Order: sequence, then C-alpha cells, then structure tokens
Amino acid sequence: AGMRNALSFALLLIFCCGADALFTKVKQNHPKCFIEELHKDEVVIVHYSSPDQSPLPHEVEQQKYHVGVKLEVSQGATKVFEGRTDVEGRFAFTALQGEHHLCFSVEGQSLGQDFRIHLEVKVGLSDVDYEKVAKKEHLSSLELQVRKLKDDVKRVTSEQSYFRNREERSKRTADSTYFRSMWFSLCQILAMLGVTGAYLFYLRSYFIAKKLV
Repeated sequence: AGMRNALSFALLLIFCCGADALFTKVKQNHPKCFIEELHKDEVVIVHYSSPDQSPLPHEVEQQKYHVGVKLEVSQGATKVFEGRTDVEGRFAFTALQGEHHLCFSVEGQSLGQDFRIHLEVKVGLSDVDYEKVAKKEHLSSLELQVRKLKDDVKRVTSEQSYFRNREERSKRTADSTYFRSMWFSLCQILAMLGVTGAYLFYLRSYFIAKKLV
C-alpha cells in the first residue's frame, strides 16, 4: 500500500508539472493558437525556438522593423501576456482561471514566408527562487528539500481540488441537461397527445355535423 501511495504521489507530481511539446508553422495573417486549460495562479513557462527568423534586436526602436513571431496569451477578453520572440528563448506568466489561448502571429512584412515554431509548455512549476529563500532564511540542504516538498504537496492538493470542482460542475451540467431533455420529451408527448385529441374531436364534430354517425 505504501509503494502504491508513493507511486500515485509521483504520478501526480509529474502530471502537475507536466510539459507539452508542440510544433507549428506560422504565416503572415494566419495566426496559430493553442488552448490550455489552467487555473488561477499557476505558473506557466513557455520554452520556444524560431529558427527561421533573424535575432530580435535589443533596441526597442529597431524591433518595430523586425520580421518575426509574436506570442499573445489571453483568457477570455483579458490579455495575460504579450511578447516578441527571438530565435530561441522562454516566456513565463501566471495564469488566470479557465481556458487560455496561446496565439502566435507574424509581425512585419514576411512576404509569405513560413516561420517554424518549436515550443514546450510547462505548467504548474514554482516561481520561487529556492536559493534566495535558503540564503535569506538560513536553511540547510535538508530543510530546503522539505520546503520544496511542502510546496509540491500544496500544488498537488490545489490541482486535485481544481479537478474535483471541475468534475462536480460537469456532473451538475450533465444532470441539468438530462432533466431538461426529459422535460422536453415529456412536453413533446403532451403536445402530440393534445394535437391528436383536438384532431379526433374535430373529426367527431365533423361526422356528427354531416350526420355520418
């Protein structure tokens, strides 16, 4: 049982701090978007490489004329992050709650050129600099490992709570859909019975009026 619990905990840590490796091509006026389901305060790190563009200039004024790829991250109508990519690098942002759209688009006049994008999205990582924490609080190596483990447990617990809430919402939605479908079917049956009754009443009245019965 102990081994099984340890394995389950390890799998949860891997899932919580999992990474998605992606590849796509971006062309001017044809942005590419990926959707990632995140919950509030998760730290997301995007490692990328864009080998088909020239290096991004350091001067802001020169960046206006640079032809390359831009990343925009949004959650609903809220823009979470925006930045120009270099040949290789990384972005980091803190998530809100819900579906996030990670969209790549071409900035500048590319004359129809395709830009390859390789990226790895890591979710659930900590943004805590543990080396600074250890120096500030004078923690030993063992105490620092315990601190990291406690933070990992908090993240796993938060992840479990998030998925439990999602499961409960999905169950409520499914139950609500089922009852609405049931009532709709019942209303259809009652409507058909009503139409049939009215039609039979009309036929009976017609036959009586014509003295056919």
